[in-house]
Amino acid sequence: MPHAFGTPDHWLARAKEARAMAEKITDLDAKRAMLEIAANYEKVAKRAEAREAGVPFAPHQESP
Repeated sequence: MPHAFGTPDHWLARAKEARAMAEKITDLDAKRAMLEIAANYEKVAKRAEAREAGVPFAPHQESP
């Protein structure tokens, strides 16, 4: 059964979509924001991977 917060693949796909949108944006602030959203989706994917592996998430261990 899928987890309520999505699988790592789900979040990585969202990151890929956000990066594709960012490529089409000409406004630099909007582009930067979209790329930040993509990076955050990748962080969520890492949390989902840890959750699936049964590893508790520790925010202080996350790299910037």
